Amino acid sequence: MQIFIKLLLRSKIYSTEISNPRRHQCLQYLKTLRNFQNDGLYTVYLGETHISENLITGDISYSLAKSKSPSEGLTLMHAGGVRGWVPWQYRVFFQSQELWTSPKTIGAKEEVFKELCQVLRKSYGKCTVVIKPKQWIPPQKPEVIQNTLLQSSSTIQITNISCCPKIAGHYGHELLYFPPSYPHLSPLESAWSSLKWAIISNRKDFTVTSFPKISDYKCINLKALIENGIEGVTPHKWKTSFNRVKKWENRYLYSQPE
Repeated sequence: MQIFIKLLLRSKIYSTEISNPRRHQCLQYLKTLRNFQNDGLYTVYLGETHISENLITGDISYSLAKSKSPSEGLTLMHAGGVRGWVPWQYRVFFQSQELWTSPKTIGAKEEVFKELCQVLRKSYGKCTVVIKPKQWIPPQKPEVIQNTLLQSSSTIQITNISCCPKIAGHYGHELLYFPPSYPHLSPLESAWSSLKWAIISNRKDFTVTSFPKISDYKCINLKALIENGIEGVTPHKWKTSFNRVKKWENRYLYSQPE
């Protein structure tokens, strides 16, 4: 009798999980992604992460004092796939101002996505570009995506992201929106964690005393520190993260009845 009750409870939980709208969104996303992969499109994840000031400086007291100011710090935007980081010049922003801007990239910020699409086409051919939105947009309705101003999960610095599907299509790419409730299905999450850990572990190696007699004033080679962290996320780490994501994808796809 107890075994029968346990089976009933498991069946109820299982059916509830299937009917969950978020679960349905996840399956929509995964099936669309797999279809693109079967068509030979290389999968690239485009995203961003916030690098707080205390993470760079190691000043915990400053972190506590500024805990109510999430705008403090930098926003790093980059993209990667199973072969590693995309061979594209990542972007670093302080609030809305791009740092280390080269003359070639000055102009409308929507050009950033266009530049990425050009690099992807040259390096990999046709790709699926996965972006994490703030609000879920079904992959089956691209016309809705094109007519909706998409807000990012934090502060992706693409001014008019609603034109991104058209730009992606121009270069033969597909734009796919990631289900926000399933961050473990993105290898970028592991990449950001590794990068931030590298910043914490190596920031002393990139810090010099500005004034020899005043130890409180120090200078951090921020660009070199971030580049070191990015290089630390090797293609091997990307592949490991992808394998982990693949297992989760298979679990969601094949553990559910049609």
